[in-house]
Amino acid sequence: MSGYPQIGSETYVSGAGYPISPKPFNEVRLTDSFWKPIVDINARVTVPFEAGHKSIAFEAGHNLINYNVLEAVVYSLQTHPNPDLQAFVDEIISELTANLTPGNRFLEPAAAIYKMTGRRELLDLALQRAEDLFEDFRVNQSPFTGHERDTIACLQLYKVTGDKKHLDLAKHYLDIRGLESSRNRSRHNQSYKPVLEQSEAIGHAVNCATLMLSLLDVGELTGIGAYTDAALRMWEDTVTSKMYITGGVGTTGEEGFGLPFSLPNIDAYAETCAVLMFMMFNHRLFMKTGDAKYIDVMERGLYNNTLSGISKDGELFFYVNRLSSAGDGRDTRWQHASLECCPPNIIRFLATMPGYIYAQNDDIVYVNLYLSSEASFSIGGKELEIAVNSEMPWGGKSKLTISTRETVTGSLKLRVPGWARDVVAPGGLYAYDRKISGKTALYINGEAQSVAVDDLGYITLTRTWYNGDTVEIEFPMEVRQVVADDRIKEDRGRVAVERGPVVYCVEWPEVPNGKVFDLLLEKTGSVEQDDYMGIVINSTFRSVTNPSVPSKSVKLIPYYLWANRGAGEMSVWLPIREFIPGDIGPAGGYIFYDNPNYTTDGWRYLEAARFDQGIGVKWGCFRHEIEGAKGRAIGTGKQNTADMMAGCSDAITAATICVKDTFFGVSGWFLPSIDELAMMYKNLCATCISDFGTEGTLENISYWSSTQQTADMSNNIDFADLGRPHYDDKDYPRRVRAIRQIELGTD
Repeated sequence: MSGYPQIGSETYVSGAGYPISPKPFNEVRLTDSFWKPIVDINARVTVPFEAGHKSIAFEAGHNLINYNVLEAVVYSLQTHPNPDLQAFVDEIISELTANLTPGNRFLEPAAAIYKMTGRRELLDLALQRAEDLFEDFRVNQSPFTGHERDTIACLQLYKVTGDKKHLDLAKHYLDIRGLESSRNRSRHNQSYKPVLEQSEAIGHAVNCATLMLSLLDVGELTGIGAYTDAALRMWEDTVTSKMYITGGVGTTGEEGFGLPFSLPNIDAYAETCAVLMFMMFNHRLFMKTGDAKYIDVMERGLYNNTLSGISKDGELFFYVNRLSSAGDGRDTRWQHASLECCPPNIIRFLATMPGYIYAQNDDIVYVNLYLSSEASFSIGGKELEIAVNSEMPWGGKSKLTISTRETVTGSLKLRVPGWARDVVAPGGLYAYDRKISGKTALYINGEAQSVAVDDLGYITLTRTWYNGDTVEIEFPMEVRQVVADDRIKEDRGRVAVERGPVVYCVEWPEVPNGKVFDLLLEKTGSVEQDDYMGIVINSTFRSVTNPSVPSKSVKLIPYYLWANRGAGEMSVWLPIREFIPGDIGPAGGYIFYDNPNYTTDGWRYLEAARFDQGIGVKWGCFRHEIEGAKGRAIGTGKQNTADMMAGCSDAITAATICVKDTFFGVSGWFLPSIDELAMMYKNLCATCISDFGTEGTLENISYWSSTQQTADMSNNIDFADLGRPHYDDKDYPRRVRAIRQIELGTD
């Protein structure tokens, strides 16, 4: 795309859209024992908490209002009336109407309030704002602002007005994204090139998932396939190489997508906001195609990454939803953050969650999620009510009862989840380690039926429906072990455990000594009902470091409930064999040595940090010989480092930056001895398991060891020169890569 596009100049027929429509959330009545309490707690506890928190900001100035909270309150009031919250909405609408400042974010709640209540105060302001925006783009050719939700805001406005000008605005925000004039042009905000040329899920994960959704909406509402195609390319990139087993997306500390097949666990990000937007995107893809694979992705995020983002009591939150935790303070849930986006978004989502259960296309009704609920549908001018009584997610049985005053001819499409068809998720990133032994069973009015699942993942029942008809469907609810694509190095030699749509983990309260990281899964066993956890899985583990320790029974708990009982170790991906060099260790680094003398030495493995702790650090104490720090053999680095810390008063040395830091909540790091460093080179660098920055370089890439040579010199190894050992002046800057010993497990 060259030049600045003229807004509204492209000819298309507006008013197109998705062939399948979801049943509105406020027309679905929840009756189940799993989701209804969650949605009720959201309405009774979390929404008022967030509204009260935001009302304090409101008193200080309306610019601080979180519009997502306002929207969440409006949605929650549709199903859970609350006079105090209604007064909150009235107050904010009044203040905004009188003092609104420029910006686009209010377009979303303005559209939501009008759609839900018919109130026009904010909508009228939004219409004027849209007129001003359109004129500004037409006359001034303003650049892309860098904000991710401008397109969404205009789309929401268009969906309540049907005014093509508002769809033009949404499309224009996409068309100018990636032009040379874009502010902060970067991969981080997906403006590095025009959006229709993009194929990767990159940059800020929430931004990118929002872009995917925006592209799809614009493509489907305008009928211009290039936008939809770009969205599908990004979806494909995500599910084939960048999605966690929990349905989460976003792997890096910058809240963004990482490289393909890079899915670290202990430093995962998997932001709550990102999974919410990605689920919405997948639901829209279903609305376009009728393909159950998109609901499979949505369901995976729904029961795992989403619910992990909020505590069971509805009062505490996570932005980050790691798949492994060392139990440090990073993984303690909190009430407030300096920048709050996830809590407002999750309360908005939970308020509207029932809208993801059912959908309709003419005389076809889709049942996508199995939870006890009731909803009515109009088919051929006749009313048909469906009441679902379901055991999900803990049991596989669901019974649908039809109520109608007159016979109705139409189709029910019953989704058969991927996990009941031996498909973990579309894209092939994960697979079950064995075929499921049970089969899906189907009964109509008590009579067994043959089960025919179509290519889109549905059983279609087309018939004339009578009052009192029943449909029963039962999915096999087996404990399953999942293996990851071997290119995901973080999960090699490990499995994740699932049952139905729920991913499980081991958390510290279930382990007698709290040491989750020392567990090796031997087998999973029976399931057990738990009043707090729902269903737990009885499993047998032994020590990954010490085979002499007797096996122990440990319960696996649903992942989404972790961190509700305080901080401690947790892991989703569980070892099924002892570590070998190249494996990712418990601290997220690389295992590079298995100690054959572990029974006498008291430690089993050496783990190297995944990245350098310094690229230009002095060894320290030049011309001062430290007592000790002369060990060369494997196993002496820890004592060498202790000698350096005790005998050298320099503020910053190769030893201090190893000892004083923790990495992903794990401490106990030290500077390797010369032989330990040589083993690191042999097993990690020479085998190309880890990137030490040596490829294609002509410069020395030397790493300090903790082995002192003289008062002036210490030993190092040049990783770019085939691991050649050297010794250099202690005041010469060299690289540092910390290591640690993994001690033996005990009873």
